[in-house]
Amino acid sequence: MSLKKRLLLPVSLALSIAGCAGIGPNATYYMATTSFNYDPRYSDYMLKVNGQEIGGGFGGAISTNSIKLGPQKITWKDANTGELHTAKNELVIKREQLKGKKYLALHIYPDDTVEIVTSMNWPDETEKGIKWREKIRNQNK
Repeated sequence: MSLKKRLLLPVSLALSIAGCAGIGPNATYYMATTSFNYDPRYSDYMLKVNGQEIGGGFGGAISTNSIKLGPQKITWKDANTGELHTAKNELVIKREQLKGKKYLALHIYPDDTVEIVTSMNWPDETEKGIKWREKIRNQNK
């Protein structure tokens, strides 16, 4: 084995182990996931984080998913029309948001913005979401 290969082998092994152990920029955390949609005009389905479907049902359905650090692409469909929605705001998950947490909830607001909330306990609705829902209900009266 050449000297170059001998030097690179320990470095590449260390980097591989770091990625699997949740160290480094590509760290993966396994968490219970759910979502809350605050637009009463439709139900969402096929809610995905970076192409991976997560739990939904206004916090009533939870699945376990791998969540990676960094930029997130959030998409979902309108159950009435099949229209594909994409989060309008930029979402980046940082290690501090996930470390030591068990749950990740996506909160989908009527303006197609999304908020990511993590917690140790079963997730709840957000104040922002409750206000959105009340505003829409009052407009439809």
